Amino acid sequence: MKRIATLLIATLCLFLTVPVQAQTPESIWITASTESFKTGETLIVTVQAVSSMPIQGFTIQIGNDPDCFRPLNAASPIADMNGLLLPQSNGLVDATFASTATQTVNGIPAEVRFETLGACQTNLTLESAALAVKNEAGFAAPLEGVTVEKKIIPLTISGERGTSQDLPLLGTPLPLTAESDSSLSPEMILVLAIIGAFILIGIFVLIRILKRNDNE
Repeated sequence: MKRIATLLIATLCLFLTVPVQAQTPESIWITASTESFKTGETLIVTVQAVSSMPIQGFTIQIGNDPDCFRPLNAASPIADMNGLLLPQSNGLVDATFASTATQTVNGIPAEVRFETLGACQTNLTLESAALAVKNEAGFAAPLEGVTVEKKIIPLTISGERGTSQDLPLLGTPLPLTAESDSSLSPEMILVLAIIGAFILIGIFVLIRILKRNDNE
């Protein structure tokens, strides 16, 4: 009877330890400074990460409604973790950082800041995230087994006008200007209009000269 009880206890311990062994300590997620904002205020998205292995970089892509948010910048408090200036897409922030030396991550590797643009009931979505390590060939490679948590953050923005918060950055700011934001200024539009008008006048004069030569 004692042997059977011992066998049952051992079996129970085996089942209890299997899930623990399957868990991985590496994880990355995002949190927002608050869930309610006024128009014109600053939303700070904090990137949280935990890794038992030293990393040499990380990347996150945050989906957002371009009618509700204007991405401002991202920054990392980790020494020697530098932001990479990459092309940005409307509605998708790509914040990527890398270091020449291995870094220990157990807390906040970065912050991403947005300006709220108007009344919205919307979400921020962590589309993808990865921690990078150096592989055997010496190149950066995604760390396997990283759990991506807290993928969607619901947010409410009121139409009431607020004030932007000029809070200190954690590190050197990485600009997050979308390619589609490169719209022409009114001055540039005026200059192009004048140039276009001169071109049309030149074409008109050229046609008149050609017609006169044909008549002669």
